[in-house]
Amino acid sequence: MRNQSLFTFSFPLFFLIMACCGLIACQTPYGKKVPQKNLTYHYTGWPEKSVKRLLFQYLDSKNFLTSESREGTMRFDRKGSHWDAVKYGSFLEPAVWLRLEPTFNEDKESMQTTLSIKVSLITHRLSSLEEEITPGKHHMEEANEILGYFERMMLPSVSSDTTSPTSED
Repeated sequence: MRNQSLFTFSFPLFFLIMACCGLIACQTPYGKKVPQKNLTYHYTGWPEKSVKRLLFQYLDSKNFLTSESREGTMRFDRKGSHWDAVKYGSFLEPAVWLRLEPTFNEDKESMQTTLSIKVSLITHRLSSLEEEITPGKHHMEEANEILGYFERMMLPSVSSDTTSPTSED
């Protein structure tokens, strides 16, 4: 009786394993840059400090949780609805958060404040596993609706022609 090793080298099996590992590695989006989706609003007659203070108050009243980015900008996160789920293989990650990151710019000559909001989805909020995901059309509509309510409730004296929300792809 011959002694056979338990593991024998088989080129087709080796090739199949390497091809599967390569396919998995190619599909893993580690370090992939997520395209930004922004909303931009222009407010005439409102100073930057006032818009910033009112926006922060409004988002706080709408159950957004605040955090600060490494760059020092404020971020506002709200847990997504029950249909917002990201699929990882065969696992579902239920904790998807809508993140709004506002930046402000004031032009003192024209007395106009520009509010730009970066809209994104994240998983694993405030952990080392936090991952940013491109928001869908309904997420952009939700963010636009939230900011529309902000304008109507908190900035009532702004005329309708001074606000122009735009979405940049």
